[in-house]
Amino acid sequence: MASFYLFILHLSFFSLFIHCSPYNIIQGATHENPKAFYNCTRNTTSASYSVAYRSNVKTLLDWLSSNATNHDRFYNTTVASGHTENTAYGSFLCTRGFPKLCQQCVTEAAKLLSSLCTIAKEAIIWYEACYVRYSDHYFFSTVEESPKLSFMNDQDYEGPVEHFNTAVWDMLIDLRSEAASASDKCADKSVNITDNQKSYGFAWCLPYLSKDKCRWCLSEAIANNPNGCCTGKSGATVIFPSCGIRYELYPFLLVHSSWVSPPPLLNSPPPFASPGKRKQKTLTIIVTVVPIVVSLVLLSLGCGCVLRRKESKNQHDILKESFGNDSTTLESLRFELVKIEAATNRFAKENMIGKGGFGEVYRGILSDGQEIAVKRLTGSSRQGAVEFKNEVQVIAKLQHRNLVRLLGFCLEDDEKILIYEYVPNKSLDYFLLDFGMARIVAGDEIEASTGRIVGTYGYMSPEYAMHGQFSVKSDVFSFGVMVLEIINGKRKGCSSEPEVIDDIRRHAWTKWRTETALELLDPEIEGAYSGEEVMKCIHIGLLCVQEDPNDRPTMATVVLYLNNPSINLPSPHEPGYFKHNREQVNITTDKEFDNVSDSVNEISLTKFFPR
Repeated sequence: MASFYLFILHLSFFSLFIHCSPYNIIQGATHENPKAFYNCTRNTTSASYSVAYRSNVKTLLDWLSSNATNHDRFYNTTVASGHTENTAYGSFLCTRGFPKLCQQCVTEAAKLLSSLCTIAKEAIIWYEACYVRYSDHYFFSTVEESPKLSFMNDQDYEGPVEHFNTAVWDMLIDLRSEAASASDKCADKSVNITDNQKSYGFAWCLPYLSKDKCRWCLSEAIANNPNGCCTGKSGATVIFPSCGIRYELYPFLLVHSSWVSPPPLLNSPPPFASPGKRKQKTLTIIVTVVPIVVSLVLLSLGCGCVLRRKESKNQHDILKESFGNDSTTLESLRFELVKIEAATNRFAKENMIGKGGFGEVYRGILSDGQEIAVKRLTGSSRQGAVEFKNEVQVIAKLQHRNLVRLLGFCLEDDEKILIYEYVPNKSLDYFLLDFGMARIVAGDEIEASTGRIVGTYGYMSPEYAMHGQFSVKSDVFSFGVMVLEIINGKRKGCSSEPEVIDDIRRHAWTKWRTETALELLDPEIEGAYSGEEVMKCIHIGLLCVQEDPNDRPTMATVVLYLNNPSINLPSPHEPGYFKHNREQVNITTDKEFDNVSDSVNEISLTKFFPR
């Protein structure tokens, strides 16, 4: 069974509750031998413990000690001899806050692990000035979350708790992004709680973690705290072997040119002390208290670096910048990125259910068991901000039983994400809500244009696909294609080949001109239909896909056609063809758009039954 030992650096600093046990305390006896947290795991019996592996561990720790300098903060290495199972992996990380103690700290840590973890296949030790670890499995570039240290202040925040929690949460989310993007994988900042009060935060990762893995590790740390154990607490800390986060109501990060280890425990003074002893006692108190006050770097562990403290914008500011006056209304729809990543297992490939011109679609499950569809804008794209804004503002206001419901959105870091209710069996929502297809046309505008063409060829109108011009008549064209496909029972309008994507329109137009339009009808419908109604639907479909947008009816007119059985419909003109229009215009696009693929969509076909 693994045994755990914790180091308490400064007793007056802690006034913290320790939420991880069982732990024992190793206490330093001298200035050169400070206290430490350490953990010897996966212990085994001496008889079965590989002598070769133990020899490799000893060599590894010697290498770590010899490579520790006061200039190099991080180092990892591997020692292998004989069989693969005897390979030892190790690393150290020194806190930037104590540059002069790196070599001494790593040397002492290696000695301690050698003497205390004699039969452990894996061990880790945390000092205030450094971090040392070895294992029989490869852990470089991986995220480790155990053993976890979790602390919280016993002091509650005195003030509006909800406002405080929100400010701290937003600060930690910002820190996660800054630390993941930083070259040394650590960041600190402060936010205003009131005019006279700030909260200070710090986040770090081990340097070998990638940006995504660092962010994931910090997301897990944030998920454990403060919304877990420490809601409303004035300060808290969570530390994993790979990363950590902390916040307080005072600036706990200070620059240190040197570090004084905690002094040894003092015996009680005699009842009557001489004046000389009183002076000595006073000096001892000063030497004890001053380091406590100025070395509050405690659990910054692997990265007590001090970066610029800038007042960056929180999530509420970003929301207001993105949506203006609508930000208050849309606030309730905002999802935290941590929850979305957890729901989709960090956007795992096996959860991807579709891909569009702007990004991917993932299936996810929220913590309450609700299934969601997550549409994620590709982070590398420089386009899509306007489309994202439009989609949120337009779709959020649409409520209809036949439309998939927008549950919310996420605007964090570089992410732009839409969250919809998940509709199984890949129904029409995969087509109707293609990511980024929402367009806003003002009430006094007839048409508009865009430099970003996205959607599924065959359903897009020719003027939009070729010229980037869109209007209310663009949607009419898409509707007409769908009507013809539903009648025909085959998807002939969504291929990437120009000869194929025009097929349903050409086919329908040819049958219409030869007065054999009923031959378009899906054979599965058999005799259960009204020939007059089918002809009317084909007629309306052809009116909607006419080449000239001005010839197409409005959707209001289409509804009038469908509801009035005796109305006379105008004769349709020849449909617009993608290939025909493409030959007329030579379009040059930005290189960035050349690699954007068409959307991949699947729609379900409806079978008609008599009423």
